[in-house]
Amino acid sequence: MPSNVRPLTGKGKPQLADTRVQTAGRILTYFSAAYIAITFLCSLAPADPSRGVSSNGPRRGYHTTRSGRCDPFSIPGWVDWSIGTNELPAWRTFDPSCSTTNLLGTLISTLNIQHEDPSKIAPHAVHKLDSSSSVEELGAFLTNRTVLMIGDHQVDKALVEHLCALTGHTIQAVDKNHPWGGSINAVPPKHGFTPVKNNAPLAHYCYLPEYDFLVTSIYAYGADTFDSWRGEELYNAPGLFEDRVTDLYVPYMRDMASRTHTSPALPLPRARAEPDLVIFNSGLWDLARWARFDIDTGVGLLENLSEERIMWWRSRMVDMLGSVRRAWRRPRIVWRDTAYPLASEASTVEAFLGIEGEVRKNHPLYHANRIAQINNAQHSALDVHGDDVVKGEVSRAARMPADVVPLNFAQVLMGQDQHSLNPLAPGQLPGGALFAEMLLWHLRDALLP
Repeated sequence: MPSNVRPLTGKGKPQLADTRVQTAGRILTYFSAAYIAITFLCSLAPADPSRGVSSNGPRRGYHTTRSGRCDPFSIPGWVDWSIGTNELPAWRTFDPSCSTTNLLGTLISTLNIQHEDPSKIAPHAVHKLDSSSSVEELGAFLTNRTVLMIGDHQVDKALVEHLCALTGHTIQAVDKNHPWGGSINAVPPKHGFTPVKNNAPLAHYCYLPEYDFLVTSIYAYGADTFDSWRGEELYNAPGLFEDRVTDLYVPYMRDMASRTHTSPALPLPRARAEPDLVIFNSGLWDLARWARFDIDTGVGLLENLSEERIMWWRSRMVDMLGSVRRAWRRPRIVWRDTAYPLASEASTVEAFLGIEGEVRKNHPLYHANRIAQINNAQHSALDVHGDDVVKGEVSRAARMPADVVPLNFAQVLMGQDQHSLNPLAPGQLPGGALFAEMLLWHLRDALLP
């Protein structure tokens, strides 16, 4: 046999190579089976409830703040509360890794509320707080803190009043004779002087002396740029929101921090001439302006808002929130959406303005379609998708401040309109208590990241 021909005996190196391939194949098979088994077992393990955000960022559907915490009020849930009870309501989420807090309940438990009707307790009666971990935890973000609510005179005032009643205190009005009222009623000459009729309240506040904690509501006239409400009894100049921020709200906060305005009937001076948290809303005044115009021109409220109105409103929100951020660089700004008022009892523009029953025709104020439209416009401005660009109206170069966060009050209160204080404002339970919990959650999250 020639020397260059290999005998076909089945022995030698080819057989050895086949054996090595088979061995490698078996090893890969065992490894794959083990990997599949481990992966399956890991999928059965419960998730760590302490982790609301994955290492790669927030899970879909969550809104997270700069602290990295998920916002439980931004995800689906339900109101846990029974009619006819005095128990505090809770917003229950389906995801245990993003459950809500009980800050309001903890706060109330530390206060010595002895009167049967908490709303009639003297507003500044200080109760001694017992030393406890709850008091220390609350004091870390409540002591000498100030929350500024900017919105309308109906809903915001009611929400502050509910917080006061729940904590055993009484809401206080700031009129032109109040030590802080001069800053709100002293209108710069450039706006023209419009005296407040009948010494109407310019702001309200709730003060918890136990923690030196203050929540105050001050009012605006929505996105209007034409001073449309100048002739109304509730009006005090200026009408433009940006002017109100610089000429009224900033001096008001400065007065609250001033040590020249001190008396036993007043809260202690604020530590800073700026709020620690701002809660902003613009809704009912805008709906009232459109409603008055539409009814007078023969257009019903069932007609949807036009694209022009929606886009204009969204752009004005950029202007308005930008002016708040320019006034105060430090505090968190929370943008509250507009809750759906009592569906079975149509309110009117005149009732909203406090002139119901006069000769003027009563104009229906809202329909749910319009509230849904501005709420969706709000969400789109804070969660921009695709090629959408949200620009300011006054300055097209203006953009939404990046650190504004939403407060989904309308979604949380959806269907709870039968428990209302009046056709526009939510009642103390469940709406007032739920809002108080949301306020405390954002304050703690902003100050204790």
